[in-house]
Amino acid sequence: MSLFVNTNISSLTAQRSINNLNVPLSQAFQRLASGYRINSAADDAAGLQISNRLTSQINGMDQGVRNANDGISLAQVAEGALDEMTTSIQRMRTLVIQANNGINSLEDKGAIQKEINALSEEISRIATTTKFGDIPLLDGSLATKFLVGANAKPEDYIPIDLNRTGGYGSVALGIDQVFVGDPGVIEPAVPGRRYEPGETINMVSLSGPWSNIQVNVNDTGFVTLPTLNFDPFDDSGNNDLLAQAVKSIRPDFEYTRFGTNDIRVDAGTVQFRLNSVVPFGDIVLSTPDFYGTPAYYTEPPLEGETAEFNLGIIDNALKEIDDARANLGATQNRFQATIRNLSNISENVSAARSRIRDTDYAKETAELTRLQILQQASTTVLSQANQRPQAALTLLQ
Repeated sequence: MSLFVNTNISSLTAQRSINNLNVPLSQAFQRLASGYRINSAADDAAGLQISNRLTSQINGMDQGVRNANDGISLAQVAEGALDEMTTSIQRMRTLVIQANNGINSLEDKGAIQKEINALSEEISRIATTTKFGDIPLLDGSLATKFLVGANAKPEDYIPIDLNRTGGYGSVALGIDQVFVGDPGVIEPAVPGRRYEPGETINMVSLSGPWSNIQVNVNDTGFVTLPTLNFDPFDDSGNNDLLAQAVKSIRPDFEYTRFGTNDIRVDAGTVQFRLNSVVPFGDIVLSTPDFYGTPAYYTEPPLEGETAEFNLGIIDNALKEIDDARANLGATQNRFQATIRNLSNISENVSAARSRIRDTDYAKETAELTRLQILQQASTTVLSQANQRPQAALTLLQ
């Protein structure tokens, strides 16, 4: 057996074995400490790319679940407000039926009308003020969508559309037209009576070319006229209530006064204020005697016709609200189904990514034990190999 002093081959072999064990040992420690089998591209370049794509998909779907939950929250807020509006409209319907009880006096109907008006105003307030954060929900402008997928393809969006001309207020729904008072009767002026602001002044004297005019009024009580000159009077023959008379014909207009009594209403729409918006035939404008025939009049519709008209408005409003609620309910159910599907996909994709990227602790601890045994053996062999050159001293004795 050859014996060398300057070159210890056995020691070099043992050192090489120990060095070769350092890399897998460090890798095993890193995998066990981090929990990942792939900690860099050097560990598994293809596996790293695949796991990163799966991570993008998982993150997108998890955010899609959160987006869907936000969509459910928005729909619930809108649907809750519509539910309150439904309650108010149902109450209005009950009041209309109550108003057509034969024992009700005009005062009783007036009290019922006050509640109907209050409910109508509350419905408008709900439609105007209902928001999700800063997003108006019921003003008719809502048309949004929620991304509920890992990508931004058209099929990854779920829309919520409450876009409606005028929104869901009482005016847009038409329920501001519900009146249960004196159904469209315009009574002759009564001497000695003072008119309140906003009332219809029945004594109107037309001047100029517009005396003795007959016009048709549409179902909402509006009529379009060219320039109209007339003289309004109160019950005493004075024009002290000039402004009230003007406002009763056109609440929002600006009038021009000529001389003492004359007023000119510029071309446009003139509103004759009545207690009902049911169709009411012709209105005749003429120059009356001072306390003679009223300047305009109409035949009152039957109470049953008024009730039918009011209930028709209310039922149409309920249908509009119910349609919106049905859409919101269907959208909420769609969001729920989307959440279940996304959660299932995310779970399965996460499992696939784990099999590629995560550390198998059973396998890795077994490998670590093997490497540690080899390291200990190599260290022992190195120690013994370093002692071999000392045998040369024995030969020199």
